[in-house]
Amino acid sequence: MKSMMLFLLGVRMLFLVLACFGCIFAIISGLRTGVEWYWPAGGVLGLGLCGFLIGQVWASLKATWQQK
Repeated sequence: MKSMMLFLLGVRMLFLVLACFGCIFAIISGLRTGVEWYWPAGGVLGLGLCGFLIGQVWASLKATWQQK
């Protein structure tokens, strides 16, 4: 059961890291001229949310790893 939880948390972490790369792409693409201001702002907010969720998943990974 522990190994399955670690696997699922690892998959969740992978998808969150990929979402972070998507947010970084949105920020970089939004900084071009002619793009509305809310595109890079949304990318920054999304990146902050991804960072928060990665912290939560990391805490769950550590707690699951230390379980007996």
